[in-house]
Amino acid sequence: MPLSRTSREYIAYTAILNSGFFVFQSYYIIYLTVNGLNYTDISLIFVGNFVALAIFNLFAGDFADRHGRKRALLIGGAINVFGFMVYGLSSSILYFLMAEIILAGSAALINGSVEAWFIDSLRAENKQSEAKRTFPLNSSVSNLLGIVGGLVGSIFAAFALNLPMLVGAALTAVATLFAFFLFKENFGEKSSRFAGLVKESLSHFRHSAALKDLTYAEMFRTSAIIVYFIIYQPYLVLQGMGKEFLGIYFSALMVSIVAGNLLSMKLSDRLGRHRMLALAGVILFASYILQPLVHTFLLAGLLFAIGGFTSGLAMPTVMIWRNSLIPSRIRASTLAVLSSLLNLAAGAMTLALGPLIDSSSLEAAMYIGAALAAASVPLYLIANRHSAGAGNESMPGL
Repeated sequence: MPLSRTSREYIAYTAILNSGFFVFQSYYIIYLTVNGLNYTDISLIFVGNFVALAIFNLFAGDFADRHGRKRALLIGGAINVFGFMVYGLSSSILYFLMAEIILAGSAALINGSVEAWFIDSLRAENKQSEAKRTFPLNSSVSNLLGIVGGLVGSIFAAFALNLPMLVGAALTAVATLFAFFLFKENFGEKSSRFAGLVKESLSHFRHSAALKDLTYAEMFRTSAIIVYFIIYQPYLVLQGMGKEFLGIYFSALMVSIVAGNLLSMKLSDRLGRHRMLALAGVILFASYILQPLVHTFLLAGLLFAIGGFTSGLAMPTVMIWRNSLIPSRIRASTLAVLSSLLNLAAGAMTLALGPLIDSSSLEAAMYIGAALAAASVPLYLIANRHSAGAGNESMPGL
């Protein structure tokens, strides 16, 4: 059965938006190190982003629910373009920190808003069950374009390392124009005040054991992925990969994530979502543990790709699961609260990670990543037990 127009628009928007991010990301860490930042510096600007996200998310979710998810996307897109441009035209840690805070404001407006816009647009059409097909397909299409993003990043980086950031800004502008012309607005709880929405979202989180356990599991897993994101580029260069090949490797990494996306729902249905997510945590743990034992960039790249595969497996399933546990009227606000918790955890981990790497080694960071991945495994199993007891009353069909 063909996907609805809403699903097709959602896939197209996120594909263009993520393409801009992937072009930016393909040379992100190396760009910072070339500009003189050490790992402590990088961890500090990351922490600035995470803390700003945790704060902005609360206000952004409220804004989207009360004033419109489309409006939040458009404002967030404009801010994102500006943030990428600041990055691409800067060379000092203070400007990079300012850019991270700007990008945090953008991400806060976009992340929860686009997911809430999509789910509640489907609800209005009585097609919410379509999300189970659309989420993995959306991730796959976006990450396939990440292959192109990595190649484009390599081409532009050959001329100047800041060009991928400026190309990312242009693609973000295209995505924002797409939403402006094609998206229809929807809202959550329009009549509530800010404090009321945040209070209700926090109350829902506290009283939903399944949502709490799933969020705690995601705190550990996403923190483990942040470790991966910080270390993989410099580690591959240390193992002998030329910097000019990082964009090409990024494209290969996207292939592994797409493979995970495509298998996500199939494995989730066959194994159960909790077992599949636990398996992803175990595989990520193993890839970190084995990494210090290899000494060529080919094997190191293969293990990082396996870690990317686990990220592709996890995300569509987590999106389906958490939306089944959140009421429509406070969806953007609750997603924002959850994102705040995830970003605070990632910020705390990153604050410790940079000085650790500078004082010891990249291998020490890998063992931290392994511990974080392992900690997520039992929490997914516990979340499923609580989820089965609570049912999926807020989102039937998911």
